[in-house]
Amino acid sequence: MRIPRSSLVSESRAQVFHVVSRVVDKRFIFEDQEKAYFLSLMRGLESFTGIEILSYCLMGNHFHLLLHIPVRPKDISDDEVRDRMTHIYSQKKIREFDAHIEQMKVNGAEGYEKEFYEKQRARMFSLSNYMKELKERFTKWYNARMEREGTLWENRFKSLLVAGEEGALMNIAAYIELNPVRAGMVEEPQEYRWCSYTEAVSGGRRARHGISKVVGSLENKSNWEKVSDVYRSYFIHKGASQNQSKKGFSEKYANQELKNGGHLSQREILRTRVRYFTDGLVIGSKEYLDEFLEKHRDVLGKKRRRSGTKVSGFEFYSYRDVK
Repeated sequence: MRIPRSSLVSESRAQVFHVVSRVVDKRFIFEDQEKAYFLSLMRGLESFTGIEILSYCLMGNHFHLLLHIPVRPKDISDDEVRDRMTHIYSQKKIREFDAHIEQMKVNGAEGYEKEFYEKQRARMFSLSNYMKELKERFTKWYNARMEREGTLWENRFKSLLVAGEEGALMNIAAYIELNPVRAGMVEEPQEYRWCSYTEAVSGGRRARHGISKVVGSLENKSNWEKVSDVYRSYFIHKGASQNQSKKGFSEKYANQELKNGGHLSQREILRTRVRYFTDGLVIGSKEYLDEFLEKHRDVLGKKRRRSGTKVSGFEFYSYRDVK
């Protein structure tokens, strides 16, 4: 069995999730036009829902997002809801909403306006709602453009709960940025257009804000130049071997090094596939996982060991999903 995603969500404290979703049959449908539209949807829903994108990478047949889910505010005024709606609806659509509300009042449904705004508020600060709307809106656009029907995505999206302790947040953010490097597409992340680091280097305010929150959680830095230096250091790979591939860090070389009893740095490990960064359930410090275990003991099972499994090469631990 799998642990229900709803059991991971906290109503009382902010959380961060690494989410991954793949196109059905692993089809490569994301060209530049698709990525540009998908990115605009991501940012629009970010403004509407209040969920923050800390880092991202859009690949040819899947995407990675590192999402910060703040605690839902107790009060979100109707005016604020209306302002947020402008990020995902046209002015024409909003006027249609207004006209419908007024018509409902004329028909005697005095409580309809309150109900309408409550429904909008319920869509905010929810990981499931954010991902559902993101994927559904893109599917509708893509299917209309390609004159196709049916699902576009494989099953549900994967989600990994990430604690900021011990640099887990920083390493997973860098791992996300390094996707095109691991795929052999580029030598460094800034050479790939569709990731948060490249957006930030190009002056993107939102991308810089997200990365600054990641770096600030560990380094307590806010100035972008200093933030960039720290973040970039997680991509630098020095002392490349002649056995490594021309582009990026060779995973084949890395596996051979480990097999021969060699040692890889964290930055080298980030350029290989780390299952716990994508297929895990929760990742963080020993203390965080112990707390998580006690809270979810009924689902994880009494025989589940404390502190989970140490992620090789890092100072944090992980629980894999329950099968």
